[in-house]
Formats: sequence, C-alpha cells, structure tokens
Amino acid sequence: MIRLPKKELDLSFLNQGSEEIELPSRGILYKSKEIKNGKVHVRPWLTAEEKLIDKFSRGNFYNILKRLVQNVLEEKFPVEELTIGDFFYLLYWIRGLSYGSKYKTETDCPNCGARIKATIDLTKFEVTYLPECVEPMSMVLPKSQIEVKFRLVRLKDLIEATEKSHSETLKYGSVISPDIYKLARCVIEMILPNEEKTILTQEEDFATMLNLIWPKLPAIDILALREEMAKYDHGYVKSSTSQCPECENYFEQMAVLSFEFFRPSS
Repeated sequence: MIRLPKKELDLSFLNQGSEEIELPSRGILYKSKEIKNGKVHVRPWLTAEEKLIDKFSRGNFYNILKRLVQNVLEEKFPVEELTIGDFFYLLYWIRGLSYGSKYKTETDCPNCGARIKATIDLTKFEVTYLPECVEPMSMVLPKSQIEVKFRLVRLKDLIEATEKSHSETLKYGSVISPDIYKLARCVIEMILPNEEKTILTQEEDFATMLNLIWPKLPAIDILALREEMAKYDHGYVKSSTSQCPECENYFEQMAVLSFEFFRPSS
C-alpha cells in the first residue's frame, strides 16, 4: 500500500493571543519608538518557557527572569533596559495570563510569628505610575556634599550586580556589596565638593568611583540616595492586606516570587 505524504500540519490553533499592557512608567524614560507610548503586548508562557523555569539557580536568577519576559514580548525591545518597576509588573502580568492571578507563598505573621501560607491575589495590588520626570535626576548628598546625577535602576543593573560572572567586582579592585554596586551603576556622574569641583563620570571613571568614593560614603548619604530614588518607584510598590488564620489579625503583604509563582497553583 502506498502512503501519500501528509499535508503540512495546520497548528494555528496553538497560537496564543497577546494582551496589551500599559507599563507603569508609561514609557516616558525610553527612547525606543517600539514602547515609547508605554504599551506592550505579551502572550502567556508555553511549555518552552517552563523548561527555562527548571534552570533556575542562584547564579542565573535574573537572567532566567529576563528570558521569561523577553520570550513572550512582541515588541523588539531589550528587556534588560526596562526599569525594575516595569519589568516586575510585566512579570506578574504574564504570570496572571499563564496560570491565573492567585498563588500561594509562605510567610511569618508579623503579629503572632506563626508560619502561614498566604494567598497572593495580583488583582488586589494597586498600580503606581511613574510621575513625569527626565533622566538624569540629581541631588546633593547631605553629608559628603557630593552632587550626583543618577538614573533609575534597570534590570541589567540587577543582573550585573548579582550574577557571578558580573558581580565579581574584584575586576575593578573593589569588594563592595552587590546592592551598593547596583546603586553605583545608576550614578552616571559625581561632582566632588573640592576646590577643583572635579567631575567623575561613569563612562570614564567608574573604577575610580567604585574604589575610592563608594566605600567611603557616609551611611546617611546612601540612605538619602535610596530615598530620593524611591520617589520614582512605580509598578506594584504598595502592599495588599492579608489575614492571619492563627491570630486573625491583618498584615501587609507584598507581591513576592515564591515557588508557586512559577507553577500553576494547586
């Protein structure tokens, strides 16, 4: 019996529709025409993305998260250039499209200390939008009187500061923490309060700033810089309210990345 070749399979029924999402930054910080209007389109995760989830490790956590978003984003925009507010907002949205808006996480009740399983419902979180602003922002550090010009944290800063291949700041001769390294990457210029008013730029003087300035900055200056940057927080930055089943008191619950976030809730 002669078998005729099968027609090319029509798998169009497997195509996933995309959903339009407005970014919390509204795109005001991006120069790319693709997302300058502040709107992007994403689809749910497929089995191919679930294989990525199985590859999580301490050394590649943010890189895997980046791929989980990049794979489903229609716009040809490098995800690592997103602000962390936009990035995590997209990540949570994609989770909702893929598995639903609810998932469980374990936490300690701040009232009675009981270890409880809390259900996070992403639809309960209010979206904070970025106020009108232009990068770089600037401020004078209160103790050292250094004037700094800075931008907001991008995903690429988290990746570089935390992943082993990038966070070995010994290549710059420094041993500062990944968190301070991330801040250092966001400061694009320092104007020193010396007689010469020396200007240090990240492009030309990053190693100098990392080695000579950042390790000696007063703690109050670091705090002031964090607080100034926090004025531009956007995305899911406000807590939701949960109730402890043990003491029945209510407590503030942030959206977190638990194991069940990356799997369908049971």
